[in-house]
Amino acid sequence: MEKSYEKVVDFVQKQILDGVYGTGDKLPSEREMALQLNVSRTSVREGIRILEQMGALSCQQGSGNYITGNFENTLIRVMTLMFAVEGTSYREISEFRFALEYQALSLSVHHATEEQIEEMEYHMSMLETAQEENVRSKHDKRIHYLVVEASHNNYLIVNFLALTQVMDRYVKDMRVRILKDEKNREGLMQTHRDLIKAVKDKNVQLGQEALNRHFVYIYNYLDS
Repeated sequence: MEKSYEKVVDFVQKQILDGVYGTGDKLPSEREMALQLNVSRTSVREGIRILEQMGALSCQQGSGNYITGNFENTLIRVMTLMFAVEGTSYREISEFRFALEYQALSLSVHHATEEQIEEMEYHMSMLETAQEENVRSKHDKRIHYLVVEASHNNYLIVNFLALTQVMDRYVKDMRVRILKDEKNREGLMQTHRDLIKAVKDKNVQLGQEALNRHFVYIYNYLDS
């Protein structure tokens, strides 16, 4: 038997899917929804609380409840629990990341803006000149994020952001450990140069080859 608060969740979900509500739209008041769905206002509040936790709603005190699309935190929680409960391996997480970046690259070579390319080049120059590894790591991550962002595909971007959070939590200092072998340093640096050049020159093959090389370093580390 469907619980009362589930009627609220299902109702809002259906309204969104049917195009009745979109991002930024305000939901009816709790009283109106309670009357419409024949449930208590307590059930309405519980349903709204669940939708807010999912990232579908933004509840603004004194103003009302609005449709939003902030699902990154929800994805982080889900991925973190999957990792912990299902025993997801580091390699599986890296393979998922590779799949996301590989697809993002094929889109970013067509959709990257001049500003995004310039920002990639800036972070590349900082990566090459920074003296501290924590600074280099920051610019390294930013380059990868910009490639995904340049795909202009929100599903890829949100999943990548969530996945990055999980990897940062569970696969700490991967870059440092990879670079313990000095001969990896220049090779890894070159993969980033080629990745940016691929986006700039709209060369999918060059970018795919760079990503393949980049993830060989990661897989070698994970398998060691």
